[in-house]
Amino acid sequence: MLRKTNLLALIALLAFAFTAAPFARAAEEKKKGTDSPLGKEMEDLGKAIKALRKSVKDPAKNADSLKLVETAEKAATASKDMKPAMIEKAPEADRAKLVEGYKKAMDGVIETLGTLKKQLKDNKNEDAQETMKKLKDLEESGHEKYNP
Repeated sequence: MLRKTNLLALIALLAFAFTAAPFARAAEEKKKGTDSPLGKEMEDLGKAIKALRKSVKDPAKNADSLKLVETAEKAATASKDMKPAMIEKAPEADRAKLVEGYKKAMDGVIETLGTLKKQLKDNKNEDAQETMKKLKDLEESGHEKYNP
């Protein structure tokens, strides 16, 4: 009888663990902000930039770096036309100014990615490393303002 009770308890525990995992994953995505279209684009942008930080140092990887820049440009361009969640929470009077500032910030990211692309095509990897620092600064200031 005791073994049967233990077996039933184990089955119940496993059933709970398998059904709770998707909910935990969804809660984690919501916490990270990746459950929205903007969050997914920003995640793609972040992954590309993170990979670029490593690959930009090596001129032999410029072809791969250029593909990453294109991925980042695509995500940044798509993100520009979306609104961060914090804008909807802001007072109505401030929203237009916030949207304008956000779009201007994303234009800066897109322009900087264009500069990076040109530097990589011209094999100017030292310049590209400096541009990566500028992208990091843009990321930090943008997140400070629009993803607090």
